[in-house]
Amino acid sequence: MVACAGTAAAQASGPVSTLVDAATAIPTTGGAAVVGVANTRRDPGTGLIDVLLTPDPALRAEPIVDPEATDVAAGILRRLQASGTAAGLAGVLYDNRDSGHSALSRSRFPQLAHTDYDDALRQQGVHHGVAGRVRFSLPVVGNSSTALTSGPIARSLGRLAMADQAAALRSYRLFVSNHLYVYPEHRDYDPETGDRLQANVPYFLLSQGSSRSDRPFVRTALEIVAGLTPDTRAAAEASGRLPATVQAVMRRTLDGVNSDAQYLSPLAHPPVFTGSALRPALAVRYANSLAPETLPPLVTLSVERDFAARPGVDYLAGNLGEILFTTPMAVARAWRSFAHDRRVTLRAAITPVADGATTPRFHWILLQGDPDRVTIRPRDGAGDVADIDIAWHDRFPVAPGRPMLTPRVDVAVIADAGGAMSAPAVFSVLFPTHQARTYVPGPDGTPVLTELSYARPASSGEYADPLVWPSAPWRDVLVRDGDGRLVGIDRTHDDGTQHVLKYVPEGWRMEDGQILRHAARAARQGVLELEMAP
Repeated sequence: MVACAGTAAAQASGPVSTLVDAATAIPTTGGAAVVGVANTRRDPGTGLIDVLLTPDPALRAEPIVDPEATDVAAGILRRLQASGTAAGLAGVLYDNRDSGHSALSRSRFPQLAHTDYDDALRQQGVHHGVAGRVRFSLPVVGNSSTALTSGPIARSLGRLAMADQAAALRSYRLFVSNHLYVYPEHRDYDPETGDRLQANVPYFLLSQGSSRSDRPFVRTALEIVAGLTPDTRAAAEASGRLPATVQAVMRRTLDGVNSDAQYLSPLAHPPVFTGSALRPALAVRYANSLAPETLPPLVTLSVERDFAARPGVDYLAGNLGEILFTTPMAVARAWRSFAHDRRVTLRAAITPVADGATTPRFHWILLQGDPDRVTIRPRDGAGDVADIDIAWHDRFPVAPGRPMLTPRVDVAVIADAGGAMSAPAVFSVLFPTHQARTYVPGPDGTPVLTELSYARPASSGEYADPLVWPSAPWRDVLVRDGDGRLVGIDRTHDDGTQHVLKYVPEGWRMEDGQILRHAARAARQGVLELEMAP
């Protein structure tokens, strides 16, 4: 696995001093998509670096797939090209972002143009690591077999790509600009480490494993694009739905997904995909069956009723919210509250909406979570609004019979508008299961929190993302009145020191009358630590 240099912030942003306002589009001559000063400019609205390229018409005369390839998907693509019913890959870019460590063979898809960054942009790291700084004027399938491999914030590029609101929004903008990237999950979704992802998002693909586990997904994604009919690919590109179409086709043709009912199940929508589950030949046939009017729609999510918690009161860190990110197709929350039960109300919609189109139906699916602790209640009608009740989860298996544990609940919504069903939009809730919380029945029978620890467990195997969950060297016993209301905290520090804190409107009062507030601060490499401050 190639390590990424720099921090998460450096991977996602940074100065590009050589950009000019008056950029000129450069043709992708001979299969080379040059990315340089002359054809790049910064979008002032998004901060993205726009790369202006035009397709090379001569590439249409090339074979869609390597004439020497003998796999079934290659044979199907050749027959489709011969009949004129395959769009092919002329006008599509391949963007390798790991300096060739896991690069796609140039011979596999002769019509494909490969990006070629000039030295000025390479020196500033624009070509490497997680995507999000560069947006191309042509459709893109890309990959980066890299990760942050050392230090307290080591993580996969998938976690970097959804690190916060800004990162998740960049991922969404690439997705609806016809860019689809593949990253290995590298130690973020393994039985020995557990599920360390903060959300399940549809904006990119995560492959099970490390270096080069991404390659089969790059090939299959490109085969799906190539297998679309010319009119269907044009319609998908024009509406920003090409990556969503690839996602829907790939998921619908996974091994074991043989019906719509199975597509509307967790089987088709894991956060991480295994290369052995891909069925490229079936995916090409399914892609070719799509017409412009049967393309899967984009399903979007909005939050009508969010988690309600008061920072500094319903949980300690007064300067942290529970919103990890809110984007049109992926919403993620961190369960910081002391509460045992929460409710959120979500609304789903589709885009685009064509004249005379079938009224969509929305299917809500519990992808991960204890079905006894998650209740999804779609409201009457098309089911576009759903009330979701979630109770506290300790770490649990990602699926029945699997040993891997997760601290996250995922709820998906999929739209059926009469054609192919959409790729999912997903609501995720990340739990601080490392806190070893103790809940007991309150006066009215509702569970209330009585005890929790803020220390990071050294040997229990309970991982806690240090960029999400602040740590502190103490354990708290929560004191409640006869009605179950929180009125104080009995705190025991790791060194044996004890404090009694009383809740007052101004904050938390110590025995000597001093008012304290709790705040998370970023320590080394951004790791969060919880502090008591006057």
